[in-house]
Amino acid sequence: MIEPLIALLDTLLPGDGVDWPAAGAHGLAARTATLADDVPGGGEALADVLGNLPQGFASLPQLRREEFLREIEAQDVVRFDAVVTAAYNAYYTDPDIRDIIERLTGYPNRPPQPEGYVLDPFDESLLDAVKARGPIWRAVD
Repeated sequence: MIEPLIALLDTLLPGDGVDWPAAGAHGLAARTATLADDVPGGGEALADVLGNLPQGFASLPQLRREEFLREIEAQDVVRFDAVVTAAYNAYYTDPDIRDIIERLTGYPNRPPQPEGYVLDPFDESLLDAVKARGPIWRAVD
């Protein structure tokens, strides 16, 4: 299963040979399989996609692999999307990939909060209508 999954990832996220590594070659097969289980129907979808790949898929040229994936996608777009979601989640949450994003964009490789976005102070008057209703529960002795 691992070789076809690596080829699948390298087809979906082939990298650019300069800054971006290909997802499969970068070692994200196991992480993708784990994340697929977190996407509704993703584990089954990944198994189906891998099961529909032709023998020798990994040795095919990139364009031919893309054609096969388009055919598989056309059969069940929703299930194929679950596989793509798992692959993208594995790729773009990988610390090395986030380092690349930081280097290329300046967006820091850290969670956006608490140091990130500046938030407007909370306007407590937004709660006035709720507070005016009074308690909506019954006191328990």
